[in-house]
Amino acid sequence: MEIFKLDTENRAEFGTKNAKLLRAAGRYPATLVGEGKETLHFSISADEFDATTRKGARSFELNIGGNIEKAAIQVANFDALGDDILQLDFIRDTDGSKAVMRATKFGDKGYTNDED
Repeated sequence: MEIFKLDTENRAEFGTKNAKLLRAAGRYPATLVGEGKETLHFSISADEFDATTRKGARSFELNIGGNIEKAAIQVANFDALGDDILQLDFIRDTDGSKAVMRATKFGDKGYTNDED
């Protein structure tokens, strides 16, 4: 499974107004959780993220403040019409198992769902 690399920018201000400003600037607000570590808040380029998802990305390396974190998408929150991403939540995935599980669930990247 291909791992996609994304650069991030730190996010210190929160709330609807700040999230709207980020999206207007072409960035998605995002968080990284999991493995008993602290939650990290950052933003990523909307264009870069959208390009990776068009390629079926499930596994990511996030460059957060110079540290590389392996992650998978946990949740993508969309607007009421389902057109625009409002927020991305990533989960730490150091061994790649979560990304494989998601690929299996969605039947892509050469994986099949055993439940079918």
